[in-house]
Amino acid sequence: MRKTTDQVPKYPLEAFSRHEPDPIFYVTSLQQLVLDFKGIDRPHSHTFYLVMWIRRGSGTHTIDFKTYDLAPNQLYFLTPGQVHSWQLSADMEGYNLYFDAPFFRSRFGGRLFQYPFFHSHQHQPLLEVVEKQAAFFQDIIHATYLEYHHHRATNPELLASYVHILLENATRLYSQQVAPTDTHYYDRLRQYEELLEQHFLSIRQVKDYAALMHLSPNHLNHICRQLLNKTASQLYQERLLVEAQRLLTHTSQTVQEVGYLLGFEDPSYFVRFFKKHTGTSPAHFRQQQVPHH
Repeated sequence: MRKTTDQVPKYPLEAFSRHEPDPIFYVTSLQQLVLDFKGIDRPHSHTFYLVMWIRRGSGTHTIDFKTYDLAPNQLYFLTPGQVHSWQLSADMEGYNLYFDAPFFRSRFGGRLFQYPFFHSHQHQPLLEVVEKQAAFFQDIIHATYLEYHHHRATNPELLASYVHILLENATRLYSQQVAPTDTHYYDRLRQYEELLEQHFLSIRQVKDYAALMHLSPNHLNHICRQLLNKTASQLYQERLLVEAQRLLTHTSQTVQEVGYLLGFEDPSYFVRFFKKHTGTSPAHFRQQQVPHH
């Protein structure tokens, strides 16, 4: 039977870090998280950035309708708003590290937007770490965990430095798997994605996004083509499509209501849009998401 909830849960940091009134950082072991937070394996999203480290165990991790096989020595990266769920084996060991953008940006500026794995919909959110390098990531994340749980009130600068070292080393490995590109372009692409995340329901024209970025539409298209071989309009349509998939999967709204929420006043136009980009109708897609018992 399909879920009848009206929205997939979206958790703020205080849902996890209950001992702080206004948290901007938190780290926990996966083992403890599963014990403390019932239902955390079910689809949900966050208002913050997340890094997940898998040290041992198996299972699956689904991020915005793409499912990855969990294995030792993996790093997963999620941006605010992404929906994920998982199935973990009983012997799972690892860590989840959470932080708000201001926690990192106050110390390292716009560097956060230049990490390629934090491009929410365009880059694989998974880094496979070979065994000889895994000890480093295990040590740095474990050190972050110990620092937070034993000394969090005394040295937030150290926590930010640990996260910075973690992300910089992850970027070095990640960049070996993809062609090098202009980091300024990455910064611009991430800015466009941030604007899409905030305004995709209210701003529908690429030229308006370009204006917010003080760019010409042609230059914004050039950046998107250089990095992703896609147009700025395609990125907008993909963001709209992900939202349609989320609403069809995690809410009880009709296909017509979903289309209307996304700005399609003509239901048949929404159906054509969805089918063009997925190869299936919204109703059939929804049916495919229903668990079979």
